[in-house]
Amino acid sequence: MTQKHQSTQINRKGPVPRLATFVRSEDGNLFMLAVPLILIMAIWGGIAVDLMRFESRRAMLQGVTDRAVLAAANLNQTQDPKLVVRDYFAKAGMADQLAGDAIVNQGYKRREVTVAGDYELDTFFMRYLGDAYKTLSAQTVSTAMQGVGAVEVSLVLDLSGSMANTIGSTSTTRIEKLRTAASSFVTKLLLPEYKDRISISLVPYSEQVNIGPDLFDLLKINPGTKHNFSHCIELPASEFTKVTFNDSLFYEQTQNIQTNGYGSGSYRDYNNPNLDQPVCPRFDYERIIPISQNATKLTTAINKLQPRAGTSIFLGLKWATTLLDPSFQSVIKRLPTGTIDTSFAERPEPYDPDKSKGQTIRSLKYIVLMTDGYNDNSYRLYSEHYDDPSERLYWAYHNLPWVTYSSAGPQAPEARFFSRTNKFYTDTQGAGYMDSMCDAAKTAGIIIYTISMSGDNNGPQDIAGRTAMEKCASTKNHFFKTSGQELNEIFDRIAKQITDLRLTQ
Repeated sequence: MTQKHQSTQINRKGPVPRLATFVRSEDGNLFMLAVPLILIMAIWGGIAVDLMRFESRRAMLQGVTDRAVLAAANLNQTQDPKLVVRDYFAKAGMADQLAGDAIVNQGYKRREVTVAGDYELDTFFMRYLGDAYKTLSAQTVSTAMQGVGAVEVSLVLDLSGSMANTIGSTSTTRIEKLRTAASSFVTKLLLPEYKDRISISLVPYSEQVNIGPDLFDLLKINPGTKHNFSHCIELPASEFTKVTFNDSLFYEQTQNIQTNGYGSGSYRDYNNPNLDQPVCPRFDYERIIPISQNATKLTTAINKLQPRAGTSIFLGLKWATTLLDPSFQSVIKRLPTGTIDTSFAERPEPYDPDKSKGQTIRSLKYIVLMTDGYNDNSYRLYSEHYDDPSERLYWAYHNLPWVTYSSAGPQAPEARFFSRTNKFYTDTQGAGYMDSMCDAAKTAGIIIYTISMSGDNNGPQDIAGRTAMEKCASTKNHFFKTSGQELNEIFDRIAKQITDLRLTQ
């Protein structure tokens, strides 16, 4: 009896009380919150899977496109470039992802190939977000060119007095090393297979740039400053903020005077009565040679260069950009017949191709700027000492420092020198002008290589000069520092980079 009663009590504690306990329990609340979170995570995980699949396939397609275009553009392979591209895509299992045949622009010793790929991925998870996400599309385009298209180069060479310094412990001077290296650079660019495509403008500079009588006679010159001893012009500050050349301005001709005797034994040579290093370079081999492919003419001039006077890097740079900028084409077209090869009649060409004229490849423009120093002060006589023909004739044959030293008076020679002259371009102005010109040239699309030949000179001005040259270069890889020993290799490397195979996207 007792056992039966006990059994009945146990049964009453069975399913019904347990169900009530379950209903009152709060343990399941987290589960109710977790269910939607798990669903959201599953959705985002699915999207991530689709995007990873898409990016993996897109990267594979881009890789095949790049490899195919490089192989097709290679001049050493003799197969049809279009067939080469198809073969690359087929072997990668992507034949159906080649978006039409490759576009091939073929020229003498030059080939440009453009390839496009197209791929659509069917999504696993994103399709449930709507019809717009059922597929993801990827397009790839690559262009490669081997050989050389239209290339314009301004070669800007420092022939200032410090170029007479020797290199390290050798007896070789900087100018001797430069003559060899720059001549090699010219011959490597102006090979027969690049005929009518590469042009070089030679811009020698020291304290000024001699543009030569042909260009000089095409510009508007202030009659009150004109003489026949040399052919340099002074540029206003506004001209150093842009790459364009203002053909409408009246320019002052640079005074034919000597204020800097560097290379003759002292900064200002008070012992030499003769004018042998005027501000404006005066010899024919010191003049600009514009837009040329005549390697003999260019190397002949380079091999005659001699150290002289001071340093105005910014002026060399300004003329380098002028000879690359389309705004100067109107002046170039007026040069005497035969000065510029007929194949370069439209140079300086526009920075971008004109599709309306059938141009498909832009003209690449390069500046190779070399110096062994930094921008320095440059002096001119006050106008009252240079404002009539007799004064201009006198200073064309007399060294200004020697005259001030030899003339009598209560002042010391240096004081007499500064009483007649002013700083026409200061070193600070020159540095600022150079900085502005570098920025303007790079913005326009000109590629700038810079070479600092100051070596291990660690004076404040030398360091500042190297820093300015590095900043001017298109990238850090376009800047070269040398004491001179490696100058040949540097110029050779630049020549190779200009003419080598390149890939663009």
